[in-house]
Order: sequence, then C-alpha cells, then structure tokens
Amino acid sequence: MVMKDPGPIYLLTGNTGKLKEIGRWLQPLGVEVRLMERTFLEAQADSLEEVILTGMEVMEKEGDIEGPFIKDDSGLFIDALGGFPGVYSAYVQRTIGNKGILDLMGDRNDRGATFRTVIGLYQPGEGITLLRGECPGAISFEERGKQGFGYDPIFIPRGEERTFAEMSVDEKNSLSHRIRAIKGLIDYLSRCSG
Repeated sequence: MVMKDPGPIYLLTGNTGKLKEIGRWLQPLGVEVRLMERTFLEAQADSLEEVILTGMEVMEKEGDIEGPFIKDDSGLFIDALGGFPGVYSAYVQRTIGNKGILDLMGDRNDRGATFRTVIGLYQPGEGITLLRGECPGAISFEERGKQGFGYDPIFIPRGEERTFAEMSVDEKNSLSHRIRAIKGLIDYLSRCSG
C-alpha cells in the first residue's frame, strides 16, 4: 500500500545503518526516510518508553522540524540480572561488552532474556505514537558467531539454538525486535493513510 503524499519522515539518529534498514522497510509505502543528526541529552529513565517520550517531547518543543520524525531505542533485558542492562544497554556494551555480561551471568541456569525496541513517531498535530517490538530468548554461555553487532553473539532467540551472530541478516531480521517494531510502524502508517 502506498500512502497518500506522505512526504519525508525524519529519523533522529547518528546511525546510518538504522536509516538504511528503516528506509528499506518504509519504501514500499512511498515513504522517504531522511537522516536528521541531532544531539540532545538522552533522559535517564526506567523504561525505553520514557527515554523515547522525553527525547521526542524536547524535539517537539524546540519546534524546528518540519514534518513527522521517528526515534527508536533498544535494550537487552536479562531476567537473572533484574532486567539489566535494559535502558543502559548501549553504555554497558561500550564499557564491559559481551564478556562482562557473561561474567555477570556466570554459570546461572536462568538465562532468559528479551530484546526490546520502542519506536516513537511524532506527527505534527497528532502527537507521539509508540510502537514496540520484542524478541524473547536466552543468553548463551559463550560468544558465538561473527555476524551482527552488539549483543548478537550472546543472544539466542526463542526456538533457536544459534545466536543472532550465527544467523544471516535475513534470518535475524525475520526474528528481531527492531523488525517487529518497524512492522508495527508500517501497519500504523498504512492505517493512517487508508
């Protein structure tokens, strides 16, 4: 389905990989995704939703964006660690990495974990809509695989024996939390244009 004169949607990120991924999924709707590199203080909050809402509300108040924009945030929530690293996933990945997470997990049997993504869509006159995607799974006992990035070598999605890093991009995309959130965004935009 192609949206009626959707105009561009701006993606607030410094990650050109996200731009390509989201742009590829929205292109069939006739939506052009443009990069908007902006820096602002990211909120310290207990949930991905709060992080997204706070950041988007700041952008909305500044009022210098013409048209809709989206921002996303993802996190790895590990059951045995009380949801850690959660909203601090990017920082934890930069500081202690996968080896640090595996050290914290030790030889625990409870290895349940969930990857989560929240996408916020701001539309002028309509406010902010949040769309979510989750991928339940488990933490491996060691790093495995060379594909992907971040926590991919230690995360095994439910129903699989391989980590995300042992899968092709297409295999990972069929299961990933980010793709599930993007599909929610596609469904939402399709309904808005109908």
